[in-house]
Parts: sequence; structure tokens; C-alpha cells
Amino acid sequence: MKLQGVQKTNWMGIGIFVLLVLIFPLVIPTSFYITQITFVGIYVIVAIGLGLLMGYAGQISLGQAAFYGLGAYTSAVLTTTYGVSPWISLLFSILVPAILAFILGYTMSRLSGYYLAMATLAFGFIIHSVLVEWRGVTNGATGLYGVPQIPFFGITLSQGINYYYFVWFFAIVVMIIAFNIVHSRVGRALRSIHDSEIASSSMGVNTGKYKMQIFVLSSMFAGIAGWLFAHMSYSISPSSFTLEASILFLAMVVLGGSSSIWGAVIGAILIRLIGIVTQTLGEHFTFITSDFEQVLYGLLLILVIIFMPRGLVPTLSALFSKRMKTKKEVIKETETASVNFSK
Repeated sequence: MKLQGVQKTNWMGIGIFVLLVLIFPLVIPTSFYITQITFVGIYVIVAIGLGLLMGYAGQISLGQAAFYGLGAYTSAVLTTTYGVSPWISLLFSILVPAILAFILGYTMSRLSGYYLAMATLAFGFIIHSVLVEWRGVTNGATGLYGVPQIPFFGITLSQGINYYYFVWFFAIVVMIIAFNIVHSRVGRALRSIHDSEIASSSMGVNTGKYKMQIFVLSSMFAGIAGWLFAHMSYSISPSSFTLEASILFLAMVVLGGSSSIWGAVIGAILIRLIGIVTQTLGEHFTFITSDFEQVLYGLLLILVIIFMPRGLVPTLSALFSKRMKTKKEVIKETETASVNFSK
């Protein structure tokens, strides 16, 4: 992939975002909020992969939680059962979801749209069942305990500021990779597939190849996020990788806007913020429970789908661009009128 694509990336926007990430623990040093925003970084990685798959390749997946769980369990099993270094297990957390995504994508290469969504939904159920029933390896519904923390240049990364920066380093690298893809020849091919697969095929675009590549890439991102989640938590269980998690990832992308990398990032932040707000309010008001959080998710999604069907970021970006264009036109007309008057 050529570097020319990177030059089109909004580096100023990324720079401002990185600055906000860096100063957040300094402004809000509370451990609860640092942990929650660390989870946001993990969700951003999954959401970006799903956003590339949906918004650019036009493929709907309800199985991202399965790849997320595969990444987490692969590392947890290797480190707790076999004593493998977490850094070595990272390679397997990327490789195992990628191989299964390739097999799944190859066998379902002719499926698209809702048919693919149903296929990935079934795949998610299968993986969840394996995690629950393969007790000899996964310890069943009880899950795995004692997942080791990650050693990093003589220090051990645990929950807190260190792990916060560690997670967001991966999240920002994934963002840059995604922007590079979007603004490259591959990104243009993916957008053509999203608009019309038949038309792009007639123009010589290898649609099957690009769809497969982006499907595998999205699973690799989910595997990295699973690895980060496993070593952030002392224990993991199948309950973290259910259909509900896949729908949550889908909601992040739809809310923010599937046709924008920033949309996936903003969607992940907003969804987690809703959870933080409801959890905080639930400590003071008994009627606010986890069910109330699901109601807020549903209500927000309904409002966005009705009034902003493209998602928050693309819609607001289009409105801002329109206003700026209108403002420039008004200024130009004013200047033209002034020149004519002076004549």
C-alpha cells in the first residue's frame, strides 16, 4: 500500500485526539473513569474493524464478539495453562481469528447482506457454545482465572494509567492503519463494492478478494482487542462474548456512522459513556438499572436511524461543510457586489 494514501489523512484531527487521550488521566485521575476509558479504547479497536467491514465493504457482521472472544481465550489459555508469554500469545490471538475468518469468508464468499449477517450470527453462537462446552480447555461457563498481566520493559502493566496508555497506543495505531486503507487504492475499491458490487466487478475490481481481506482484517483487530481485554481482567468467561456484545459493537458503528472511521471511534465513546452515566446514576437512583441502560441504547439508535440515517459523524460533517460552503458563497457575493458598486 502506498504512502500517498496516508497524506490525505487528517493528521491534525488525529493529533488533537491523541492530545486528548494523553491529558485525560491528568485532568480526571479517578481510577474508575480511567478504567472505563481504557475499555473505550478496546471497543474502538473492534468498532473500527467492523466499520471497515460494514461502511466500506458493505458486509454486515453479527459475529465480531466471536472473534473478540477467540482473541481473549487464545491468549488466556496459552498463558494460564501453558505458561506462554503474553507477547507470544498476542501473535496467536491475531492468527487464530484470522484463520477462522478466512475459512468462514471462503465458505460464505457468495453470501452478502442479511444472508452474511445470519451466517456470522450462527458462527457467533457456535463459538460461544464451544467456549461454554469445551470445559477441558476453557473451563466452561466458569471461565479462566489468573490471566497474567503483561510485562513491559521491566514493569507489569495492570489496570490503571499504565494500561490505559498501553491500550490507547494500540487503538491509535489501528486508527492510522484504517485511515491509510480508506485513503488508498484499496479504500476506493471497497467504496465501489459498497455502492454496487456488480458495477465494480464489471470495472475489473476483484470484489471477492477485497471483501475477504477486509473481513480477515476486522477479525484480526477484534483478536487484538480480545488480547487486551483478557490481560486487563484477572478472569474471563463466555458471558463477555455473547450476541449482546456483537449487537453492542454493531450499535457503536451505526450510531457513529459506518462510512467514517471517526464514526466508529465516536460511536464507541458514546456507547460507553451511556454505560458510565447510567452506572453513576444507578448509585443514587434505584430505578436506574442495567435494563435502563439497554433502553437508552435502543432509544438513541432509533433517534439516529430516523433523523441521521448515515450516523452522527457523517451527518454533522455534511452539515458543517454545507454551512461553510454557504458562508463562502455569501462572502463571495458580497465582495462581487462591492466591486460592482465601486465601478
